[in-house]
Amino acid sequence: MAAEQDLKLDQANPESEEGGSKKKLIIIIVGVLLLIAIAVGATLFLMTGDDTDSADAEGAEEVVAEVAEVVIPAQYIKMKPRFIVNYNVGTRQRFLQTSIEIMTRSQGVVDAVELHNPMLRNEIVRILSEQDFKHLRTPEGRIELKTKLQNQLIAILKRESDIEGIEAVLFTDFVMQ
Repeated sequence: MAAEQDLKLDQANPESEEGGSKKKLIIIIVGVLLLIAIAVGATLFLMTGDDTDSADAEGAEEVVAEVAEVVIPAQYIKMKPRFIVNYNVGTRQRFLQTSIEIMTRSQGVVDAVELHNPMLRNEIVRILSEQDFKHLRTPEGRIELKTKLQNQLIAILKRESDIEGIEAVLFTDFVMQ
């Protein structure tokens, strides 16, 4: 009989252990959810911070957006007709044919270039004629020529029209024979 009672008690214990393990599982899940809720709440509290900082950041973003909208597109002034310059290299006759464009973002510069076009063309021909043909064949020579032309054109426009704004002198065609 005692053995039968032990068997009955053993059968009763598995049921009570399953009920107890379900309670433990529910308590653990509730505890984990509570910890997650506390972590999310603390993160949100720390992330919101001061409202003045966010207002300053929004104001700065608006200023940057306005400046980005104000960017003036580049204008290109083509110096027509092409420039053709001859060089005496030893006993041979050599030629340079180039097309030049001036880049600016100012309508005042466009007007000044059109007004002083003969003077600017004369200065370009003078500078091209002074160059050494062999030096112009190198990339460094072309870069130096562009720099000289840009500096001289800026100086002429400053002297004649008191205006600045030439951003670049561009060779759109550069043929040497």
